[in-house]
Amino acid sequence: MAISDSSSGGDFGTAPGNRTGGGRYLLKRLVGRGDFSEVWLARDVKNARDLALKFLPRVFLQDKNLLEHFQQEINRNKLLAHPHIIPASELVLDYDTVAIAMEFVDGWSLASMKVDKLTHCYSVAEITPHIRELCEALGYAHREFGVVHGDLKPSNLLVSAREGIKVTDFGFATLLRSEASKRGIAKSGNGGMGFLSPQQVMGEPPSKLDDIYSLGATIYDLLTGTAPFYKGEVIAQICSLKPAPMMQRLAELGVQSDPVPPVWEITVAACLAKKPGDRPQSVEEVWQLLEGKPLLKISPDEDEQEDIPPVLEPAPAHETSPPPIPVAPMNVPPRSNTKWIASVVAGVLIIMVIVGLVAASRVFRLANIVSGDGKVYYSASTVSVDKSFNPGTGTDRDIRCMALQPDGKILIGGMFTNFNGVDCQKLARLNTNGTLDTTFTPDLIGNVYAVAIEPDGEILIGGTGLRPKRPARKLSRLEPDGSRDAQFHAEGAYNKNVRSILVEPQGGILVGGDFTTVSGKEHHGLLRLTLDDKMDDSFNVSSDGSSTVVSTVVEMDGKILEAGIFENYNNLNITHLIQLNPDGSFDSGFNAAAYADANIREVLLQKDGKILACGFTTDTNGAPSSFITRLNPDGSPDTSFRAATLAGDAFWSMAIQADGKIVVGGYNETNKQISPFLGRLNADGSMDDSFQMSNATGGCIWSVAIQPDGKILAAGVLTSIDGAPCGNIVRLQN
Repeated sequence: MAISDSSSGGDFGTAPGNRTGGGRYLLKRLVGRGDFSEVWLARDVKNARDLALKFLPRVFLQDKNLLEHFQQEINRNKLLAHPHIIPASELVLDYDTVAIAMEFVDGWSLASMKVDKLTHCYSVAEITPHIRELCEALGYAHREFGVVHGDLKPSNLLVSAREGIKVTDFGFATLLRSEASKRGIAKSGNGGMGFLSPQQVMGEPPSKLDDIYSLGATIYDLLTGTAPFYKGEVIAQICSLKPAPMMQRLAELGVQSDPVPPVWEITVAACLAKKPGDRPQSVEEVWQLLEGKPLLKISPDEDEQEDIPPVLEPAPAHETSPPPIPVAPMNVPPRSNTKWIASVVAGVLIIMVIVGLVAASRVFRLANIVSGDGKVYYSASTVSVDKSFNPGTGTDRDIRCMALQPDGKILIGGMFTNFNGVDCQKLARLNTNGTLDTTFTPDLIGNVYAVAIEPDGEILIGGTGLRPKRPARKLSRLEPDGSRDAQFHAEGAYNKNVRSILVEPQGGILVGGDFTTVSGKEHHGLLRLTLDDKMDDSFNVSSDGSSTVVSTVVEMDGKILEAGIFENYNNLNITHLIQLNPDGSFDSGFNAAAYADANIREVLLQKDGKILACGFTTDTNGAPSSFITRLNPDGSPDTSFRAATLAGDAFWSMAIQADGKIVVGGYNETNKQISPFLGRLNADGSMDDSFQMSNATGGCIWSVAIQPDGKILAAGVLTSIDGAPCGNIVRLQN
């Protein structure tokens, strides 16, 4: 990271050799300085690793409410598990310092690298890969969690030689700038003001459309060497003037550079529109425009004649470290229609009355339920924690996936680096009582998003670059003791991540993710490995666009259901749920059009052949609303499934009990604060009042599993239930 020339505002109490966080972190060297912060390379003595500490002005220590606000933002930020986003890990407090801990990237920002160039700017060819990765990261944050960056600019875009662009400071910049200004420590001059939208400079809270403005300003800066407005009365210019075309700016500066293609000029100008409604309405739309692709829209005639709802933006997979996000169809706002609006308002009023009556009767029947927004909340947990399961302090980061071994031991994978204080990189095995199995010693470096167990006990794992010094290896097979299976030759060189693994009944292996090539050969999000660990060339998944597969099931007739994000699949407007024939060809007889707007995170197959799907939908502002349904084998809705409205705002995982009940995990969001959600439905979809988890802290339940004895495992970012610590994993009585 390069140190900027700007002077920082505020006092940070930093110096090489200092310790902070109760002596846990040793400061090594200053690596960056911002308008209101300093970034230091530090050594985490406890976990023997390097990380970055972003120090905030010490005056912030005097405001407990502000520190709590920063902690809430960190809780939201932790969910941003994406290879091109640097998430925060914790708020580090000491008697005289306050800092935010995050991953250390050994690289330079695009702003710093630009200074060393002869022309002080880049060409389109140079920045295209970086802008694609930036769009993937922004799209993921906007759709998955509704998280806005708020201060996007070249100095917040770090370049890692191995991982490409890494976006830093998600969600913190706006809060930091506002609080620093209130305390009179705001930096003089324009600083990063030239990258803010007219709405932001006038004090309005940032939205995803402000990020789109900043994306345009960032591209403008990288291609010309200056922000759209960079001298004089910048705020007034941002609010009232139209920026010069990029080629004109280059000419004004006397810079001899490669021509900027017209499509880039037009797209950047659209991003820099004064009114939010005149800008591209999603990051995916920006990238489509830059690529010169036509936007997928619903024509007015189709909308009017068939009353087809507009296509909403899809959401990707969890990185899980959900994942990088491919370009998706544009979110088209509905057309104005006064009669239609009046009808909807009347309908909503009627529904509110009904919901109120139902909620009131439910409160009368069960005292610990509180109704308000149509969802059902519990004032106390009705789950029973199995205290014989004791993981101690558990993991230091997310658990993203689980698998149960036949002997009862539990495999967990994710983003963690230790378990109960013991060094443990990304994958661990727990004994049946929740303690760490120290005989299992894998050698991994990348995040693990998928884990599956083969009949012979060998373990398949997928994720980011898993093997040391082999970052393209996103799939691997381990022996039961955790050592790498040297006979597994199907690792391949994946250009992007593996997010799901399914061992088929006949022994084949389905591997899903957001990759488009493996060892130079085209594979759009899904491939099959044969029994002898080779790519199955007879399995031909056809897709003209990009695909991200996050969940798969093999149905009773051998057909394959895949959930994720699909762009222009077979030139069809199919976005989230597809059925394939056993040979990988598209099954046109499966029609799940009723769920085109749902971001499906997991699919499961019931014993009767019906299909469960869970996830969430989003409104035009990116706010999520939980979603669960049951489909018939042909993709049509199962009208007998009652689909109770639970309190969760987004569902990410589920499991089916032996009695047919459905356990669902995800998260709630209240006043920008994320908390884990776990609930259960009866087999008909109605709510099981006897099982609800409340008073839980952390982030999200990424994975749930049912043990043979009926006990329930839930893992993710789960720090406590009813005040009792969990260590990110808990076992509950049935």
